[in-house]
Amino acid sequence: MKTRLLSALFVALSLCLVAVGPSPASATSSVVLAYAAWAPNTSYAVGARVTYNGVDYECLQAHTSLTGWEPPNVPALWKRLGTGGGGGGDTTAPSTPTNLRATGTTSSSVSLAWNASTDNVGVTGYQIFRNSVLVDTTTGTTYTSGGLASSTTYSFTVKARDAAGNLSAASNAISATTGTGGGGGGTVTADQLLAKVTSCSQISNGKYKTDSDAGTATVPVCNKTGAVFWKADMDIDCDGVRTTQCNENTDCCFLPDTACHTSGGSPLNAAGLPYVVVPSSSSIWNYTTKGIGCNTVVAVIYNGKIEYAVVGDTGPTQIIGEASYKTASDLGINPDPSNGGTDSGVTYIVFTGSGTKVSTIENHTQAVTLGQQLAQQFINNN
Repeated sequence: MKTRLLSALFVALSLCLVAVGPSPASATSSVVLAYAAWAPNTSYAVGARVTYNGVDYECLQAHTSLTGWEPPNVPALWKRLGTGGGGGGDTTAPSTPTNLRATGTTSSSVSLAWNASTDNVGVTGYQIFRNSVLVDTTTGTTYTSGGLASSTTYSFTVKARDAAGNLSAASNAISATTGTGGGGGGTVTADQLLAKVTSCSQISNGKYKTDSDAGTATVPVCNKTGAVFWKADMDIDCDGVRTTQCNENTDCCFLPDTACHTSGGSPLNAAGLPYVVVPSSSSIWNYTTKGIGCNTVVAVIYNGKIEYAVVGDTGPTQIIGEASYKTASDLGINPDPSNGGTDSGVTYIVFTGSGTKVSTIENHTQAVTLGQQLAQQFINNN
């Protein structure tokens, strides 16, 4: 895990802050008290209650609020209680997702889509089950299950979830079979991409360390036609939406935010979305000079596999080689933020130029589809 002292300090301080706003009325009181209105730049502790647009919410994770983190936008931080005066209790489950279907396969992934569910309050996400085991969650109606074995048949179902935690019945079950060999990535193989990055035309003004305690900086950023690349380690980024895998208990330096946000303005889900961390702009290298930014597609290669991800977060100015929990998991790398990652052997190819960004950062299917096209162009042009 990269050393992020300021991040860790921020989390430690926020966990110690006292909730702002009055406590809920006691069960014996004959007076129903309204909670204080939610406000940005305010410290909230676990259990604090607020009102936003006439709906009451309870804080799930201590934090200091920011504009864009309104309770309906960040279900990882706020649980909906009900309408008006500190009460409520939604017990109605969403409708069952319908028309689950496979929209594409590679040798290591299956892409899925389904028709959206409805709910009396609102659907907040979907749970993905592979071979009857819950493997992930997503907020959209598409999903790509990666890191699969080639020439293998998998079964899938999907359930909808609302803010109160109510689950729908399972969707129709489907089966899909992955393709044969080739290391994933569609028609382009990992070996083909690696053959194009054997030499480095350095564009960074210096080199990066792989970890804060590394003795020397050894990793340059290299230029190619239609991309830049670097070869480094992989440390695990677990920031963003709080999940079972990524939270302040599993990650010493956890932050409930990422540099890039979803199309709805929420932090990214490191446990559910493959994304890459780029070093923050500095005198060593400014990634924006190559048109790189949020939504830019990246091919991450490890042990013969390709994971198409997006740029989703920024890291320390002196360190390189970091990606989300989901990226590591899909590539067969231990994703645990406390002891996971790998010390070497990871190649990051960040595509540059026009048409290299997906329109919806949280839609991994878009990243896979566009990534396969850009990878083929990269092979053709180098």
